[in-house]
Amino acid sequence: MKQDIRIQKLPPVWFIRALSAFRNALVRFHRVLFPANVVLYEHFQYFWLLPCIRVAAELDIATLLNEGPKSLEELAVLTKTHEDSLRRVLRALSAEKIFRQRKDKLFVNTPMSRALMEGAGSLRYMVLHHLGPVNWNLFSELSHKVKTGEEVFKKLYGKPIYEYLVENKDESLLFGLSMTDLTKIAIEPVMSVFSFSSFQTVADIGGGEGLLLSAILYKNPGLKGILFDLPEGLRGCREVLEKYSVTDRVEIQEGSFFESAPAGADAYLLKNIIHNWSDDDSLKILSGIRKVMPANGRILVIEMIISEDNKPSFGKLIDIQMMVIMRDGRERTKREFDALFGKAGLRISRIIPTIAPFSILEVVRN
Repeated sequence: MKQDIRIQKLPPVWFIRALSAFRNALVRFHRVLFPANVVLYEHFQYFWLLPCIRVAAELDIATLLNEGPKSLEELAVLTKTHEDSLRRVLRALSAEKIFRQRKDKLFVNTPMSRALMEGAGSLRYMVLHHLGPVNWNLFSELSHKVKTGEEVFKKLYGKPIYEYLVENKDESLLFGLSMTDLTKIAIEPVMSVFSFSSFQTVADIGGGEGLLLSAILYKNPGLKGILFDLPEGLRGCREVLEKYSVTDRVEIQEGSFFESAPAGADAYLLKNIIHNWSDDDSLKILSGIRKVMPANGRILVIEMIISEDNKPSFGKLIDIQMMVIMRDGRERTKREFDALFGKAGLRISRIIPTIAPFSILEVVRN
Protein backbone atom coordinates (compact mmCIF):
# COMPACT_ATOMS: atom_id res chain seq x y z
CA MET A 1 0.00 0.00 0.00
CA LYS A 2 1.38 3.38 -0.97
CA GLN A 3 2.45 5.49 2.01
CA ASP A 4 1.57 9.17 1.96
CA ILE A 5 4.30 11.41 3.32
CA ARG A 6 2.91 14.69 4.50
CA ILE A 7 5.59 17.36 4.72
CA GLN A 8 4.48 19.87 7.28
CA LYS A 9 5.02 23.57 6.77
CA LEU A 10 7.74 24.14 9.33
CA PRO A 11 8.60 27.50 10.92
CA PRO A 12 11.51 29.28 9.22
CA VAL A 13 14.99 28.60 10.61
CA TRP A 14 15.52 32.25 11.58
CA PHE A 15 12.40 32.17 13.76
CA ILE A 16 13.47 29.02 15.59
CA ARG A 17 16.95 30.45 16.15
CA ALA A 18 15.51 33.69 17.51
CA LEU A 19 13.21 31.76 19.81
CA SER A 20 16.10 29.60 20.98
CA ALA A 21 18.23 32.69 21.65
CA PHE A 22 15.40 34.21 23.71
CA ARG A 23 15.01 31.00 25.70
CA ASN A 24 18.75 30.79 26.34
CA ALA A 25 18.76 34.41 27.53
CA LEU A 26 16.04 33.57 30.06
CA VAL A 27 17.99 30.54 31.24
CA ARG A 28 21.15 32.64 31.69
CA PHE A 29 19.14 35.26 33.60
CA HIS A 30 17.75 32.54 35.88
CA ARG A 31 21.24 31.22 36.55
CA VAL A 32 22.50 34.68 37.47
CA LEU A 33 19.68 35.26 39.96
CA PHE A 34 19.94 31.93 41.78
CA PRO A 35 22.90 30.64 43.82
CA ALA A 36 25.26 28.63 41.64
CA ASN A 37 25.01 25.50 43.78
CA VAL A 38 21.21 25.57 43.54
CA VAL A 39 21.33 25.93 39.76
CA LEU A 40 23.82 23.07 39.49
CA TYR A 41 21.66 20.90 41.73
CA GLU A 42 18.71 21.52 39.40
CA HIS A 43 20.65 19.78 36.65
CA PHE A 44 20.70 16.62 38.75
CA GLN A 45 16.98 16.12 38.25
CA TYR A 46 17.60 14.65 34.80
CA PHE A 47 19.57 11.80 36.36
CA TRP A 48 16.32 10.75 38.08
CA LEU A 49 13.98 11.70 35.26
CA LEU A 50 15.66 9.85 32.39
CA PRO A 51 15.29 6.32 33.83
CA CYS A 52 11.59 7.06 34.40
CA ILE A 53 11.19 7.96 30.72
CA ARG A 54 12.91 4.72 29.77
CA VAL A 55 10.62 2.64 32.00
CA ALA A 56 7.54 4.29 30.47
CA ALA A 57 8.82 3.49 26.98
CA GLU A 58 9.65 -0.10 27.95
CA LEU A 59 6.18 -0.65 29.43
CA ASP A 60 4.63 1.08 26.41
CA ILE A 61 2.32 3.07 28.68
CA ALA A 62 1.64 5.73 26.03
CA THR A 63 0.16 3.12 23.69
CA LEU A 64 -2.08 1.82 26.47
CA LEU A 65 -3.31 5.35 27.18
CA ASN A 66 -3.88 5.97 23.50
CA GLU A 67 -6.76 3.50 23.83
CA GLY A 68 -8.33 5.77 26.47
CA PRO A 69 -7.77 7.18 29.99
CA LYS A 70 -6.78 4.58 32.57
CA SER A 71 -6.42 4.38 36.32
CA LEU A 72 -3.22 3.47 38.08
CA GLU A 73 -4.72 0.12 39.01
CA GLU A 74 -5.56 -0.65 35.38
CA LEU A 75 -2.09 0.31 34.20
CA ALA A 76 -0.41 -1.80 36.87
CA VAL A 77 -2.45 -4.84 35.82
CA LEU A 78 -1.86 -4.29 32.11
CA THR A 79 1.91 -3.77 32.56
CA LYS A 80 2.27 -6.45 35.28
CA THR A 81 4.07 -4.00 37.56
CA HIS A 82 4.18 -3.10 41.26
CA GLU A 83 1.37 -0.58 41.70
CA ASP A 84 3.00 1.81 44.17
CA SER A 85 6.30 1.89 42.27
CA LEU A 86 4.48 2.59 39.03
CA ARG A 87 2.48 5.36 40.72
CA ARG A 88 5.68 7.13 41.81
CA VAL A 89 7.22 6.91 38.35
CA LEU A 90 4.07 8.26 36.69
CA ARG A 91 3.82 11.01 39.30
CA ALA A 92 7.36 12.15 38.48
CA LEU A 93 6.70 12.06 34.75
CA SER A 94 3.36 13.84 35.03
CA ALA A 95 5.04 16.65 36.94
CA GLU A 96 7.24 17.16 33.85
CA LYS A 97 4.19 17.09 31.49
CA ILE A 98 5.10 13.60 30.28
CA PHE A 99 1.63 12.08 30.88
CA ARG A 100 -1.05 13.84 32.91
CA GLN A 101 -3.20 12.70 35.80
CA ARG A 102 -6.64 14.24 35.66
CA LYS A 103 -8.74 15.31 38.64
CA ASP A 104 -10.59 12.00 38.44
CA LYS A 105 -7.19 10.30 38.96
CA LEU A 106 -7.15 8.78 35.47
CA PHE A 107 -3.94 9.08 33.45
CA VAL A 108 -3.93 10.42 29.89
CA ASN A 109 -1.31 11.18 27.26
CA THR A 110 0.29 14.55 26.59
CA PRO A 111 2.10 15.66 23.40
CA MET A 112 5.41 14.56 24.94
CA SER A 113 4.20 11.17 26.11
CA ARG A 114 2.79 10.46 22.63
CA ALA A 115 6.37 10.58 21.38
CA LEU A 116 6.90 7.35 23.35
CA MET A 117 4.44 5.54 21.06
CA GLU A 118 5.41 3.94 17.78
CA GLY A 119 4.41 5.88 14.69
CA ALA A 120 4.91 9.39 13.38
CA GLY A 121 7.11 11.51 15.64
CA SER A 122 8.11 8.52 17.77
CA LEU A 123 11.23 8.53 19.93
CA ARG A 124 10.41 5.21 21.60
CA TYR A 125 13.33 3.23 20.24
CA MET A 126 15.73 6.12 20.66
CA VAL A 127 14.75 6.20 24.34
CA LEU A 128 15.05 2.43 24.73
CA HIS A 129 18.48 2.40 23.09
CA HIS A 130 20.08 5.51 24.53
CA LEU A 131 18.68 5.06 28.03
CA GLY A 132 19.17 1.30 28.05
CA PRO A 133 21.73 -0.69 30.07
CA VAL A 134 24.41 -0.75 27.35
CA ASN A 135 24.57 3.02 26.99
CA TRP A 136 24.16 3.57 30.73
CA ASN A 137 27.19 1.36 31.34
CA LEU A 138 29.21 3.28 28.78
CA PHE A 139 28.63 6.57 30.55
CA SER A 140 29.86 5.06 33.80
CA GLU A 141 33.26 4.94 32.06
CA LEU A 142 33.29 8.56 30.87
CA SER A 143 35.95 9.41 33.46
CA HIS A 144 38.14 6.60 32.12
CA LYS A 145 37.73 7.94 28.59
CA VAL A 146 38.71 11.46 29.67
CA LYS A 147 41.76 10.21 31.57
CA THR A 148 43.07 7.78 28.98
CA GLY A 149 41.36 8.43 25.65
CA GLU A 150 40.84 4.67 25.35
CA GLU A 151 37.83 3.16 23.58
CA VAL A 152 35.12 2.72 26.20
CA PHE A 153 32.92 0.25 24.31
CA LYS A 154 35.79 -2.16 23.72
CA LYS A 155 36.87 -1.87 27.37
CA LEU A 156 33.41 -2.90 28.61
CA TYR A 157 32.30 -5.34 25.93
CA GLY A 158 35.57 -6.66 24.52
CA LYS A 159 35.01 -5.45 20.95
CA PRO A 160 34.01 -2.32 18.99
CA ILE A 161 30.32 -1.50 18.79
CA TYR A 162 29.63 -2.73 15.27
CA GLU A 163 31.26 -6.12 15.94
CA TYR A 164 29.20 -6.35 19.12
CA LEU A 165 25.99 -5.58 17.24
CA VAL A 166 26.67 -8.33 14.68
CA GLU A 167 26.89 -10.87 17.53
CA ASN A 168 23.99 -9.49 19.60
CA LYS A 169 20.88 -9.55 17.43
CA ASP A 170 18.44 -8.05 19.95
CA GLU A 171 20.70 -5.09 20.64
CA SER A 172 21.37 -4.73 16.91
CA LEU A 173 17.63 -4.63 16.20
CA LEU A 174 17.09 -1.97 18.87
CA PHE A 175 20.03 0.07 17.53
CA GLY A 176 18.60 -0.08 14.02
CA LEU A 177 15.12 0.93 15.17
CA SER A 178 16.58 3.87 17.11
CA MET A 179 18.39 5.04 13.97
CA THR A 180 15.07 4.79 12.11
CA ASP A 181 13.51 7.07 14.75
CA LEU A 182 16.34 9.52 14.12
CA THR A 183 15.80 9.37 10.36
CA LYS A 184 12.07 10.01 10.77
CA ILE A 185 12.92 13.19 12.65
CA ALA A 186 15.21 14.26 9.80
CA ILE A 187 12.82 13.74 6.87
CA GLU A 188 10.68 16.87 7.20
CA PRO A 189 13.51 19.30 8.10
CA VAL A 190 15.64 18.06 5.18
CA MET A 191 12.90 18.00 2.55
CA SER A 192 11.52 21.35 3.65
CA VAL A 193 14.75 23.19 2.85
CA PHE A 194 16.40 21.17 0.08
CA SER A 195 15.11 20.28 -3.38
CA PHE A 196 16.35 17.05 -4.96
CA SER A 197 14.57 17.70 -8.26
CA SER A 198 17.75 18.74 -10.10
CA PHE A 199 19.37 15.32 -9.61
CA GLN A 200 18.92 12.14 -11.61
CA THR A 201 20.18 9.50 -9.15
CA VAL A 202 20.71 9.79 -5.40
CA ALA A 203 22.93 7.26 -3.62
CA ASP A 204 22.34 6.85 0.12
CA ILE A 205 25.66 5.70 1.57
CA GLY A 206 25.24 3.70 4.75
CA GLY A 207 21.52 4.24 4.21
CA GLY A 208 20.32 1.25 6.27
CA GLU A 209 16.73 0.31 5.53
CA GLY A 210 16.37 3.28 3.17
CA LEU A 211 13.73 5.36 4.91
CA LEU A 212 15.18 8.77 3.96
CA LEU A 213 15.91 7.67 0.40
CA SER A 214 12.36 6.31 0.08
CA ALA A 215 10.91 9.64 1.23
CA ILE A 216 13.06 11.56 -1.26
CA LEU A 217 12.09 9.31 -4.16
CA TYR A 218 8.43 9.36 -3.19
CA LYS A 219 8.34 13.14 -3.44
CA ASN A 220 10.46 13.16 -6.62
CA PRO A 221 8.88 10.64 -9.04
CA GLY A 222 11.51 11.19 -11.74
CA LEU A 223 14.40 10.36 -9.44
CA LYS A 224 16.28 7.05 -9.14
CA GLY A 225 18.15 5.80 -6.09
CA ILE A 226 20.98 3.57 -4.94
CA LEU A 227 20.88 2.13 -1.42
CA PHE A 228 24.36 1.14 -0.25
CA ASP A 229 25.22 -0.54 3.05
CA LEU A 230 26.50 -3.70 4.69
CA PRO A 231 24.17 -6.73 4.47
CA GLU A 232 23.14 -6.39 8.12
CA GLY A 233 22.43 -2.69 7.62
CA LEU A 234 20.15 -3.39 4.67
CA ARG A 235 18.01 -5.81 6.65
CA GLY A 236 14.39 -4.74 6.29
CA CYS A 237 15.05 -2.34 3.40
CA ARG A 238 12.83 -4.16 0.89
CA GLU A 239 9.79 -3.77 3.14
CA VAL A 240 10.44 -0.03 3.46
CA LEU A 241 10.95 0.45 -0.28
CA GLU A 242 7.77 -1.47 -1.00
CA LYS A 243 5.84 0.54 1.58
CA TYR A 244 6.68 3.75 -0.30
CA SER A 245 6.24 2.15 -3.75
CA VAL A 246 9.76 3.02 -4.91
CA THR A 247 11.26 -0.48 -5.22
CA ASP A 248 11.44 -0.30 -9.02
CA ARG A 249 13.53 2.88 -8.82
CA VAL A 250 16.11 1.70 -6.27
CA GLU A 251 19.21 -0.39 -6.86
CA ILE A 252 20.31 -2.14 -3.64
CA GLN A 253 24.06 -2.64 -3.34
CA GLU A 254 25.90 -4.41 -0.55
CA GLY A 255 29.32 -3.11 0.43
CA SER A 256 31.52 -1.27 2.90
CA PHE A 257 31.92 2.48 2.48
CA PHE A 258 35.54 2.08 3.63
CA GLU A 259 36.29 -0.01 0.54
CA SER A 260 34.14 1.40 -2.23
CA ALA A 261 31.23 3.59 -3.26
CA PRO A 262 28.63 2.95 -5.97
CA ALA A 263 29.11 4.72 -9.29
CA GLY A 264 26.27 6.16 -11.31
CA ALA A 265 24.85 8.81 -8.97
CA ASP A 266 25.07 12.58 -9.18
CA ALA A 267 24.18 13.07 -5.49
CA TYR A 268 25.53 11.11 -2.52
CA LEU A 269 23.83 11.21 0.87
CA LEU A 270 25.85 10.82 4.06
CA LYS A 271 23.38 11.22 6.91
CA ASN A 272 24.93 10.93 10.38
CA ILE A 273 27.80 8.87 8.98
CA ILE A 274 30.88 11.07 9.31
CA HIS A 275 30.34 11.76 13.01
CA ASN A 276 30.82 8.04 13.76
CA TRP A 277 34.41 7.99 12.58
CA SER A 278 37.88 9.48 12.98
CA ASP A 279 39.28 11.90 10.40
CA ASP A 280 41.31 9.08 8.83
CA ASP A 281 38.30 6.78 8.50
CA SER A 282 36.09 9.63 7.28
CA LEU A 283 38.72 10.46 4.68
CA LYS A 284 38.45 6.90 3.32
CA ILE A 285 34.68 7.29 2.99
CA LEU A 286 34.87 10.70 1.30
CA SER A 287 37.76 9.75 -1.00
CA GLY A 288 35.90 6.65 -2.15
CA ILE A 289 32.90 8.75 -3.13
CA ARG A 290 35.04 11.39 -4.83
CA LYS A 291 36.57 8.72 -7.07
CA VAL A 292 33.21 7.74 -8.54
CA MET A 293 31.19 10.97 -8.43
CA PRO A 294 30.87 12.99 -11.65
CA ALA A 295 32.55 16.37 -12.01
CA ASN A 296 29.30 18.17 -11.24
CA GLY A 297 28.26 15.72 -8.52
CA ARG A 298 27.30 16.63 -4.95
CA ILE A 299 27.86 15.00 -1.58
CA LEU A 300 25.14 15.96 0.89
CA VAL A 301 26.55 15.57 4.38
CA ILE A 302 23.79 15.80 6.98
CA GLU A 303 25.43 16.47 10.33
CA MET A 304 25.50 18.84 13.27
CA ILE A 305 27.98 21.71 13.13
CA ILE A 306 29.47 22.64 16.49
CA SER A 307 29.78 26.36 17.10
CA GLU A 308 33.09 27.59 18.46
CA ASP A 309 31.49 29.87 21.04
CA ASN A 310 30.29 29.13 24.58
CA LYS A 311 26.59 29.14 23.76
CA PRO A 312 24.41 26.13 24.64
CA SER A 313 24.33 23.52 21.91
CA PHE A 314 22.63 20.15 21.48
CA GLY A 315 25.61 19.14 19.36
CA LYS A 316 28.08 19.78 22.17
CA LEU A 317 26.16 17.32 24.35
CA ILE A 318 25.59 14.64 21.70
CA ASP A 319 29.35 14.86 21.09
CA ILE A 320 29.81 13.28 24.53
CA GLN A 321 27.56 10.41 23.42
CA MET A 322 29.77 9.91 20.37
CA MET A 323 32.86 9.97 22.56
CA VAL A 324 31.74 7.06 24.73
CA ILE A 325 29.98 4.85 22.17
CA MET A 326 32.37 5.10 19.20
CA ARG A 327 36.12 4.66 19.15
CA ASP A 328 36.75 8.04 17.52
CA GLY A 329 33.26 9.39 16.98
CA ARG A 330 32.82 13.16 17.25
CA GLU A 331 30.75 16.13 16.18
CA ARG A 332 32.78 18.72 14.27
CA THR A 333 33.06 22.47 13.84
CA LYS A 334 32.90 24.06 10.39
CA ARG A 335 36.66 24.57 10.54
CA GLU A 336 37.14 20.85 11.20
CA PHE A 337 34.79 19.95 8.34
CA ASP A 338 36.69 22.31 6.01
CA ALA A 339 39.99 20.65 6.90
CA LEU A 340 38.56 17.14 6.48
CA PHE A 341 36.94 17.84 3.12
CA GLY A 342 40.06 19.62 1.90
CA LYS A 343 42.16 16.49 2.49
CA ALA A 344 39.73 14.57 0.30
CA GLY A 345 39.93 17.13 -2.53
CA LEU A 346 36.51 18.51 -1.69
CA ARG A 347 35.03 21.76 -0.41
CA ILE A 348 31.78 23.03 1.05
CA SER A 349 29.81 24.93 -1.61
CA ARG A 350 27.05 25.94 0.81
CA ILE A 351 25.54 25.10 4.18
CA ILE A 352 21.77 24.81 4.45
CA PRO A 353 20.54 25.08 8.05
CA THR A 354 17.39 23.23 9.07
CA ILE A 355 14.88 23.63 11.85
CA ALA A 356 16.53 20.59 13.51
CA PRO A 357 19.96 20.67 15.21
CA PHE A 358 21.68 19.47 12.02
CA SER A 359 22.56 21.18 8.74
CA ILE A 360 23.02 20.01 5.16
CA LEU A 361 26.58 20.54 3.96
CA GLU A 362 26.63 20.52 0.16
CA VAL A 363 30.10 19.35 -0.82
CA VAL A 364 31.69 19.50 -4.28
CA ARG A 365 35.05 18.77 -5.89
CA ASN A 366 37.80 21.31 -5.37
